[in-house]
Amino acid sequence: MRKGKYEIEEINRIVLNNENKILYSSININEAQNYLKKLDAINKLPKVSCAQYRLENYWVTIDEINISDQKYYMITIVSSKQKCSDCSKCSKVLVDSVTGLHNRNYWELINNGSIYYPLSTKDFALIIIDIDNLKEINDSFGHLAGDGVIKIVGQSIKRNIRKEDLGIRYGGDEFLILLFNQDKRAAKKVIERIRKEINELNAGQRISIQISAGVAYYNSLINVGDIIKMADRDLYKEKQMKKT
Repeated sequence: MRKGKYEIEEINRIVLNNENKILYSSININEAQNYLKKLDAINKLPKVSCAQYRLENYWVTIDEINISDQKYYMITIVSSKQKCSDCSKCSKVLVDSVTGLHNRNYWELINNGSIYYPLSTKDFALIIIDIDNLKEINDSFGHLAGDGVIKIVGQSIKRNIRKEDLGIRYGGDEFLILLFNQDKRAAKKVIERIRKEINELNAGQRISIQISAGVAYYNSLINVGDIIKMADRDLYKEKQMKKT
């Protein structure tokens, strides 16, 4: 709840493009503009990847985000009463803490158009990866071991896609990969490399990591929701084949 015109108790977030135009705000645009002016946020945009400062009753964190070679800024504004020691919860709002990949929040901002990503202007292949046996690993070895498995899969994804591609931890054991200007054949090669690296990273360990993957190809005639469903069906087919 807001106590006054500029007093906040919740976390507010604003996304700017490289022209300092507001693309997304968790509050209305007029309030967001007033906060930017009051907190001198435009003049504090970081020359490196992150800036953090306190002004009056607020802590402000500004993270630079690069998406498809375009620069954006995520500005997080928190009441000083809520400030944690390093505000890591604010600055990591779009990054999964276990894998270092982008997280579901990041995907939702892209998917609803709050952050520009050329989903409708480029052909791309979409991969869904699912860890088959994460529940069994958690039950047998504990959740710390499960987090280790998730980290291995995330690292393998990150190292086997190009800089312009996008890796996302979509859910607990589910990952999305977008490969721009790539077809299904190229996507299958990426999956093969990811499987190989997972096996290499996991060599000699007690835990066997098993993944399934589904692929679909997007063009301007198919919407993003349908392409995810197509890849999900492909994933399901692989899981059924393994069972039989």
